[in-house]
Amino acid sequence: MFFGGEGSVTRNHIDIDMSHVFITQFQGIKRIWLFPWEQSDFMYKLPYNFHSLAQIKNPDYRKYPALRYLNGYEAVIHPGETLYIPSGWWHYIQYDTEGYSISVRALPSSPLEKWRGFKNLVITRHFDNLMRKLFKEKWFEYKVKIARKRGAKAVRKQRSFHI
Repeated sequence: MFFGGEGSVTRNHIDIDMSHVFITQFQGIKRIWLFPWEQSDFMYKLPYNFHSLAQIKNPDYRKYPALRYLNGYEAVIHPGETLYIPSGWWHYIQYDTEGYSISVRALPSSPLEKWRGFKNLVITRHFDNLMRKLFKEKWFEYKVKIARKRGAKAVRKQRSFHI
């Protein structure tokens, strides 16, 4: 169950277990932006993590130029409506009004998604936690550097397709 006040948001993320999610709105209005897994580099996905570096709502295109190439969906759900979020899809959620919803999760359907979910829960999360304890800010700086490199590479690749 998720509660939020008007204007509150969640960080842009994928679900760690790679589950399919059915989110049903009970009160208030919620706006959700969805992007497929394949666009992770355009979002500056932090390595060993499940969040993106860049802000989707107020993008800084000079700092994060790959955001220009994002191609996703926007959904607005009202009380009584349900939205399906496929396994591995990025989602950014904003409460247009105060409200609450319930999410029902279903295990991933493909073997690759099941492996990713297992790996995220059992290996990746614990590895990242250990590295944060050992290297603190240096570990975060390393992850930011990698996310920026991947974003720049995605921009170069995208531009080469349009020449």
